[in-house]
Amino acid sequence: MKSIFNGDDKNELLRRIERLSPTNPALWGKMNVSQMLTHCVEGIKLPTGEVKPKRVPFPVNVLGKLLKNKIVLGEGELRKNSPTAPELTIGDTKDFEKEKVRLMAAVNGLHSMGEGGIKQEVHPFFGKMTQKEWGILNYKHLDHHLRQFGA
Repeated sequence: MKSIFNGDDKNELLRRIERLSPTNPALWGKMNVSQMLTHCVEGIKLPTGEVKPKRVPFPVNVLGKLLKNKIVLGEGELRKNSPTAPELTIGDTKDFEKEKVRLMAAVNGLHSMGEGGIKQEVHPFFGKMTQKEWGILNYKHLDHHLRQFGA
């Protein structure tokens, strides 16, 4: 299972981020490529506890627990056009080059912290998460959005 904490997997993500340009069109969703970069930077802050979104309410939280094994631990992917936490919604215009550098730094930063850098035990949708699960989910989240923009 790929993880942001694996060096080869991290380097693959960085190469794909590097290939992005401000003109990459979205294959789905509402964000442009610059907003996606910012969204992913903020997403990387979830496991470290820098961003603390509210837990989704019942009964959606039960669905999240049920889907965790399929999506996080299994071969499932994040669905196109899935809802996101309000704290990760990016509506304003962002500078592409600045956000690209920020995302690459965030990926390197989380990787260098390793599993010990994970401070958040609960994901807003999937519920209780181990450090290993956070590594897998961060890889899958980045992969999802890089595929969204053809990278």
